[in-house]
Amino acid sequence: MKKTAMMRKALQEEQLLVTTGVYDALSAKLVEKAGFKYALLSGFAFEASLLGKPDVGLLTLTEIVNHARNIDSAVNIPLLADAEAGYGGPGNIQRTVREFEKAGVAGIFIEDQPHPNFCGTLKKFKKIIPMEEMVMKIKCAIEARQDPDFIIGARTDSDIVSVEEQIKRCNAYAEAGADLVTALPETREEFQMIADQVKAPLWLYLSALSELTPDDLRKMGIRGLLVYPVEPLFVATQAIMDLLNELKSKGTVKETFSKMNVLNYKEFFGLINLRHFIDLESRYPYLKDKA
Repeated sequence: MKKTAMMRKALQEEQLLVTTGVYDALSAKLVEKAGFKYALLSGFAFEASLLGKPDVGLLTLTEIVNHARNIDSAVNIPLLADAEAGYGGPGNIQRTVREFEKAGVAGIFIEDQPHPNFCGTLKKFKKIIPMEEMVMKIKCAIEARQDPDFIIGARTDSDIVSVEEQIKRCNAYAEAGADLVTALPETREEFQMIADQVKAPLWLYLSALSELTPDDLRKMGIRGLLVYPVEPLFVATQAIMDLLNELKSKGTVKETFSKMNVLNYKEFFGLINLRHFIDLESRYPYLKDKA
């Protein structure tokens, strides 16, 4: 089964599919190993890990598509991706959709910000395009896709206006054909308003600091996708900082290792499937000798 069909099937079978954001092939393999049914390539996490810079629209389409291709080839679960604001006009949007399709990605979401866009949490710097313009973007993206199972999600950043504007735009984007729509509610009351008034599957985010849980959202009647987008990146960053600080101050990393259940070489090689390549070389010894 193609990964696009796998993603569609999972959406039909479960009310709310939970996962985290990933930023490279290794983090995606960890998400798969933990038993999640899909992963999301987070623009925030990818921009930080690849460039060491904030999510302010610096990545090119080619960079993120190439990275998505590598991640997709490393896992058996569907990968969704952040397609920013679509990277330009109609021709750009068409190319964006088709390049992600060719990379093996199961779906993307596009934002109603102008290109280049800012991280959704940077409310003071965000701007939004007219709703009618975003509707045309969505229709262009839908027309461009060649696999009908490829998911087109639409995100509104109109949290800079009001929750009412988010609801209005989400419903308009769903009517335009978006498979899922994303709002950026912050409070329990806003989540409930969106659950009650948006008549489409949702693609939502939660933070580790949120008082809400996935079960809370299910009880509200929310269906679709739920992502913790940056938590793996933040945890990995803190773990590396702890190790480096200990090494710098004490000349050892034993304390950091003792606090964590750190993998050994055997376990890590199992994660990245060393056995496959050992078996491959044993079956083709002549090629090994010539390497």
